[in-house]
Amino acid sequence: MRKKIVLLAMVFFIAGLAGSVSPAQSAEEVTVYSGNMQGLNDLAAAEFQKATGIKANIVRVPSGVAMKKMRAEKDNPQGDIIWGISKVALMANVDLLAPHKSKFFDLVDAEFRDPEHRWIGTNLQVPVLMYNKTLVKDAEAPRKWSDLLDPKWKNKVAYTNPANSSFSFTVFTMMLHGFGNNEAAWKKMEAFLANMQIVEQSAMVPSTVEKGEFPVGVALEYMGARYLAAGAKIGMIYPEDGTAAQAEGAGIIKGGKNRKPAERFVDFCNEKSFREMVIKEMFRRPARKDLDFSKIVPMPPLSQIKSMPGFVDTDYLNDREKILARIKDILLRIK
Repeated sequence: MRKKIVLLAMVFFIAGLAGSVSPAQSAEEVTVYSGNMQGLNDLAAAEFQKATGIKANIVRVPSGVAMKKMRAEKDNPQGDIIWGISKVALMANVDLLAPHKSKFFDLVDAEFRDPEHRWIGTNLQVPVLMYNKTLVKDAEAPRKWSDLLDPKWKNKVAYTNPANSSFSFTVFTMMLHGFGNNEAAWKKMEAFLANMQIVEQSAMVPSTVEKGEFPVGVALEYMGARYLAAGAKIGMIYPEDGTAAQAEGAGIIKGGKNRKPAERFVDFCNEKSFREMVIKEMFRRPARKDLDFSKIVPMPPLSQIKSMPGFVDTDYLNDREKILARIKDILLRIK
């Protein structure tokens, strides 16, 4: 009898230890394909594990490459989540995503989320013009997208390859739209591409402009704002002919092996405390509409930024591959 009592005591003791294991000791993991900069990836991984006990293995990969990787793996997904990818790219590959209604769904405007819950916006990207103040006087800096067609900018403007960057693709189609989206517009876009120096990653644009490798760059707002806040001698311009707010979001990869942890990560991306941390440290404009960041970072509210008249980024979704193929043909011919 006594042996039975001792044995039962040991069983309950072990069970009690198992029940008291801290979240940090959890064996749960998720793999995230991310188009974000490594600093944000590291921050998210650390904060997510701290909040949930789940380890996030975040693989940094350009958005275009990420989607090709997901499609190649669709019969045996190696990732659980796609994050930091544009709305246009997410919509173009929505068949690879599984539905999950985030608990923050109603805090994101309808234009920045999928009505069928396959992805949700986490932050908003705004294309801007960035210039090196040592190389370009303020009065001579380009103020409009159309200014980039001027021959004086030949090979002096850093621009990310649209095949690798959904943001860059949006800039191209936005300009094409502004010029009339016809053959005459394509002629102007050829002049635009002739002036560009093509780089392969968006993060290369602000660094090369800040270093003076290029006088001007087509950049993302948050990158320029970070350099400004750090005291770099750069200028940042919201083009007078209008720009666009493009959502980047997160979604669960269909057939992924870690569904529940993946749902928690997607929700975590829009947690108030995390988003405020991302605003403060990374200058990323939130997709959540209830966060006031005016006193945190030097970025105006969307209401104060002129939009490109009539431009809707998803209007060019169906022709994405045709447009990219034509851009490639032009670059091969003129570069």
